[in-house]
Formats: sequence, structure tokens, C-alpha cells
Amino acid sequence: MKKLKIYLLSMLALAAFLACDDYLTLYPDNAQTTDQYWNTKGDVEKVIASGYVKLRDNVHYMFLWGEARGTGIDFMNIADKEPKAGFEVRQLLTKQDNLLCDWSKMYEVINMANSVLKYAPSVTEKDPSFTVQEMNGYFAEAYFLRSLAYFYLVRTFKDVPLVLQPYVNDDEKFDLAQSSEETILAKIAEDLENVLASGAAKEFYPETDVDNPRNSKGRATKWSIYALLADIYLWQGNYDKCINACTQIIGSGRVGLIGGDLWFTNYFPGNSNESIFEIQYDYNALERQTNSFIDWFDYAKKGYYVVSNNTIMFLSETASLGDVRFSGTVDGVSGGTYGIKLWKYLGTLPYTSGANPVRNATNQNDQNFIIYRLAEIYLMRAEAYVMKGDAASYALAAADVTRVRERAGIVQLFTFPSNELEALHLILSERVREFCGEGKSWFDLLRIARRNNYSYKEYMIWQVLSTLSPGQYSVTRAKLLDSGSHYLPVSKKEMDANRLLEQNSYYTNLGYGRK
Repeated sequence: MKKLKIYLLSMLALAAFLACDDYLTLYPDNAQTTDQYWNTKGDVEKVIASGYVKLRDNVHYMFLWGEARGTGIDFMNIADKEPKAGFEVRQLLTKQDNLLCDWSKMYEVINMANSVLKYAPSVTEKDPSFTVQEMNGYFAEAYFLRSLAYFYLVRTFKDVPLVLQPYVNDDEKFDLAQSSEETILAKIAEDLENVLASGAAKEFYPETDVDNPRNSKGRATKWSIYALLADIYLWQGNYDKCINACTQIIGSGRVGLIGGDLWFTNYFPGNSNESIFEIQYDYNALERQTNSFIDWFDYAKKGYYVVSNNTIMFLSETASLGDVRFSGTVDGVSGGTYGIKLWKYLGTLPYTSGANPVRNATNQNDQNFIIYRLAEIYLMRAEAYVMKGDAASYALAAADVTRVRERAGIVQLFTFPSNELEALHLILSERVREFCGEGKSWFDLLRIARRNNYSYKEYMIWQVLSTLSPGQYSVTRAKLLDSGSHYLPVSKKEMDANRLLEQNSYYTNLGYGRK
């Protein structure tokens, strides 16, 4: 494993002139994560803020880890290295040098969190203005960042090193074996449960602009911690705990579903009332925080990714019933050679024929990347209800799905299936309509497939094959039957640097073990 000796970001000095209550603009300035650094409350603030910056550096990984092997998007232009890496993963041709096998940037997030957890207590002794209560608030954010990073890693690689201490100098031991997925999930769930039990997590943060709550939506609140916990519980099969975590959010009064044409405000301008946690970008005269989403999704630019035929099929099924998610997700043009653009990252309003409300690529390419919003909480709870298996729980699942469908404009009644797999398929169909391009598709399929000792593996294989040409079916199906293929290999550079790492057995059989 690459040595986890991570230094804090060096950022422009102008950040210091921004409003002090706009937390996400507090960046460290040429400081190292050493115990000599930690003297004031401001030092702690800068390091935890850098954790969010590091998380933003992972967006392309988070997007492709969740989408490349899923059914939500297709690949168009794979000449550049990033989409080529994703396409190789889609084709199950992943090698050790694939860019998506690089987990180092996610460990940078973990290292920032570990630094706060280790060194912040000493600051309470040096800075009288830094209270234990404030420190515990930063601890809540650090645990959230670390847990979110590990949750992405275990869903992508399965077993990974569990690093709980910061790496700050060349003398520290950095060879570390992998911990099991089960061990890591148990640890991060326990950490988050303890945070909630302590009362340290905030319900909201002060804002510099009440019309753009980027602090409360871009920092770890009590509700984002509950959302992450619900997701972890669902992955683990802890359905009662998942239901309880979801119910805490739904009953909080802090978030609400955005209905009708206003559904699109989840993406433009973003940070809507429905949002729970999203990775922030903000283009303004000082910050210039932008991303590459317009390049990714607009084939007038580079156009790497388009909406898949699978997604179009699901959206078309409900479009005639008034579902606003069709015009909010695609550009409404039959794809032809180039496929259909993912509109939620390109437009400023839902797509309508003859209109083209496109974002300005110069100053509107600051779309946030949404991690959790309330619609997903309803659908996670519905899935957990289905897995409980009794008639009363099925009725509650149907009510949650109906709530999401009605807010999307679908008023037609539907019959909720009584068969478990059919009910799960219906819920996943809603997730396809709701979360296309939001890094969810593959994780959804893998979560379902793993249930009850992979009892739904064939369902996952059937879904994945729907994205491929018939000539690829037999070979791809044979690969997917081996559960090791559902995860990425450990990269060669990590294997070379850390002699304690072991390669996924599926890739060892392909000759990708340690030489």
C-alpha cells in the first residue's frame, strides 16, 4: 500500500479573507499534519475542512465506482484515460494498473479525519477558546468523513487496510494487512452510533447565505450521519436499524421531498430542502471551485457518459404518467449515434422541446455531487421493509415507494408485488429513475445480489448483461458468477509498496498477484 504519509493541502492565501462562518472556505496553508501544527481552534478547523476538499478530489472515483459496472449510464468517448478506465471495468477487463484501482485519494480523506481525532484533544489545552464541546463537534465530522470513505472502499474493493492513526512522518510503519469487510463495517457503524449517542453532531450550521445552505448541506450533520448509517445497515442486512435511522431523518422536520417541476432544483441550483449531504462546488470571484461535469456529459464538449438504454426504458415507463424525472434526467432527443445526454448536470431547467436552458460552461460548471437526499431515505426504508418479509412491512414499503412516485408527479395507483424479488426490482426501478448518474447503480445491484449468500446473483447478472451486446453475454456471465469479479483488484503500486497486502483471489487467478 502506498505510504499514507499525507500532508495538508497547500491553498491560496485568499481563503483567509473569506467569511469565517463559511466553513467550507477554510483551507490549511502549507501546514503539515504533525503535532507541532496543532495549537489553535483554527488549526483544527482547517484540517477538518481539508477532509472535505480531499473528498471532493474523489468525485470521479465515487462516480465511476458506483456507475461503471451498473446499468444507469453508457460510455461514448473512451479516448481519454478516465472514461477508458471505467469502460474497462464495465467490460470486466480490469487490470492492476487501471486508474480506478487507485485508492490513495480516499485514504487521504481518512488521514485528515485521523489527524483530527488524534491531535485535536491537545488543542483544548493550548487554546482556551476551544472547548471540549466544539472538539466533539469536529470529531462528529471526522468520524463521518472516515466512515464514508471506508464505506466506498469496502463496496469497491471489499477487504482493505483499516487505518485508524494518521501517518505524518517517514519513520512510521506503513505496511498494513487488509481487514475484512465485516470488521470495517462494524467499526464505522459503531463510530457513527457513538457520535449520535454523544449528541455531538449538529442539526445545521450557520450560513453566509440562507438561500444557499452550503454549510449545512456540505458538512456532516446529524442527518447525514443517520443517512450513512442507514446505508451501512442496509448493506449489512440490519433491516430494523436501517428502518429506524431512516425514520429519524424522515421525522426530523429538517428535510422534505421536492415535488413537481421543482424536482430539478435538486441539481440546479442544488442544496435543496431535500438534500442531506452533497459535495460542494462554488464558482465565485474568489473560490473558482469548478468540476468537469459538463465535459463528462455533453458530447458537444468531450462527452464521456450518456444515459443508458436501460435508464431510458425505466423512465419511459412512467413518463406518460406525469413523471417529471424524464425531462429532468435526459435531454429529450432520441439518441442516435451519440446517445442521450444526462440533463441533470447540464441544464438549468427540465428539458422541454424547443428550449435549451443549458448551463454556462464558464461560470455554471459548479454542480454539486449529491451523496444523500431524502428520496433515497424513503427508498432505503422501503427496501428494508421488504426484507423483513411480513405483510405489514410490505404495506409500509408500498407507502414509501408511493410517496416518492407521487412527489415525482405519478398519481396512478399501482400494485405492490408480494414476491420479494419482484418488490426489490420495483424499488430498484425507482432508484434508476431517481438517481441516474449519481454513483448508485452498481452498488444497488451488488447489495441486492449479495443477499442471503448471493441468492440474487442471477438477478444482478441479468441486469448487467442488459448493458452489453449479445456477443458478450456468455463470457461476462461466466466472470460474474465468481463473486471476486464484483470487486476491483488491489493496484500493482500498492502491492509493491505494502508486502502485507493480498490480492483478490479472482485476480490472482488471472495472474495479477504479487510477483
